[in-house]
Amino acid sequence: MLVQILSFIHNITTMLFGIYISAFFLGVKQNRKNILTLFLLFSCEGIAYIISVLLFGTAITDRLYAVIIHLPLILFLTLYYKYPVTSSCISVFSAYLCCQLSNWIGLLVLTITDEQWCYYTSRILTTFISFFLLCKFVCRTTETIFSRDTRESYIIGFLPTVYYFFDYSFTKLSDLFYSNNKAVVEFMGFIFCISYFAFLFVYFQEYEKKQEFKQYSELMKMQLRSIEKEIEQVRHSKQKLAILRHDMRHHLNIILTQLQNNNTEKVIEYIEEIGNLYDDTIIADYCKNEMINSVISIYHARFTDRKIMFNCDISIGEALPCPDTAICAILSNALENSLHVLEEMATEKRWAKLTISEKKNHLLLQIENPIVRIPKFVNGIPTSNKRGHGIGVKSIIYYVEQLNGQCHFSLSDHTFILRIII
Repeated sequence: MLVQILSFIHNITTMLFGIYISAFFLGVKQNRKNILTLFLLFSCEGIAYIISVLLFGTAITDRLYAVIIHLPLILFLTLYYKYPVTSSCISVFSAYLCCQLSNWIGLLVLTITDEQWCYYTSRILTTFISFFLLCKFVCRTTETIFSRDTRESYIIGFLPTVYYFFDYSFTKLSDLFYSNNKAVVEFMGFIFCISYFAFLFVYFQEYEKKQEFKQYSELMKMQLRSIEKEIEQVRHSKQKLAILRHDMRHHLNIILTQLQNNNTEKVIEYIEEIGNLYDDTIIADYCKNEMINSVISIYHARFTDRKIMFNCDISIGEALPCPDTAICAILSNALENSLHVLEEMATEKRWAKLTISEKKNHLLLQIENPIVRIPKFVNGIPTSNKRGHGIGVKSIIYYVEQLNGQCHFSLSDHTFILRIII
C-alpha cells in the first residue's frame, strides 16, 4: 500500500516538475497567475492520463505519454504564451532530460537498498531539490537562450532533443536499449561527442565576436576621446581669438605710438608677432553646429598643410537628427581615410569634396576624392590587406549601423565616393 501511494505521489511530482520547469525555462514569470494557469493545465493532462489508464492500461498509456502530456504542453506554451514552437520543444525536451537526475538517484538507491519505497521516496525528494535549484540558478539562463531563435539555442537544444527521441525509441517504445546491442548502447556517447564539438565551435565563434566587439568598443572610445580633445582645442582657439579681438584696440595704440616715434622695425616685429597669434586661431564658419564645424576646421587645416584642395558644401542647422559625437566620429573617420589616400597621390591631382545636408529629418553626407589604387570590394565594402588599414571603414559602418543609417561605397571614373544617410 505504501509503495502504491509513493508511486502515485512520484507520478504527480514528476508531471508537475516537467510542466513548471518547461514553462520557467522559457521565461514564464513565476507569479500566482501563471502558477494557477499551469496547474489547470496539469489537472487537464492528469485527467487525460487517468482516462487513458482506465481505457488502455498502464503499459500502453506510458507509451502514449508523449502524446498525452508533452504534445499538449508544447502546444500550450506556443499558443497561450506565444513562444516559438522550436523554443517550446527544446524547453520541454530539456525538462525531460532533467527528470533523469531523479531517475538515476532512484535506481542507485534501489540498487543499494533493494526497497521499492526507498526508490520512490528518493525520486520524490530529488525532484523537489532539483526543482528548487533549477528555478533559482538555471531558469534565468535558459530564458535568455531559448527566447532567441539563434543557432546557439539549436546547438544547446540538440542534445536534450536527441536524448528525448532516443529514450522513447529505445526504452519506452521498444527494448532495444536492453538488448545488449553495442551500437545502441554507444549511440548516446556518439551524440555527446558531436554535441561537444558543435558547442566548442559555436563557443569559439561567439568568443571571437565578443573579442572583436570589445576591440571595436575600445577603438571607438579612443576615437571619441581624440575628437573631443581636438574640439576642445578649437574651443580654446575661439576663446583666444575673442581675447585678441578684445585687445586689438590696445595693439593698434601701441603700433600708432611706435610709428609716431619712427620705430618702424619694432612696428614690423610687433605686427608679425600678432599675426602669428592669429594664425593659431583661424576658424572658418562652415555651419551652425559647433562640433561639426570644429571637425571640419581641424581637417581643413590638415588638408591645407598637405597642399590638398578641400571643398565644403555644408547646409545643416545647429541641432542634428542624430547624436553629435556619433556623426563627428563618422565624419572624422571618413576625412581621415580620404586624407591617407590623397597623401599617396601627385600634388596636382589631390582634392577632396565634402557635402553635408539635411532633408526630411535625415542627414546626408557625401565625401569624394580621386583614387589611384582601386581597392578590392567585398559585399560592397572596400577592404585593405595593409596592416592597420581598414579600421576607419569598419568604424564608419559601426556608427552608421548604431544610428540605423545606410552607407554606400562606390567608384566613378577613378573617384571614390562615400554616401551616408542617417
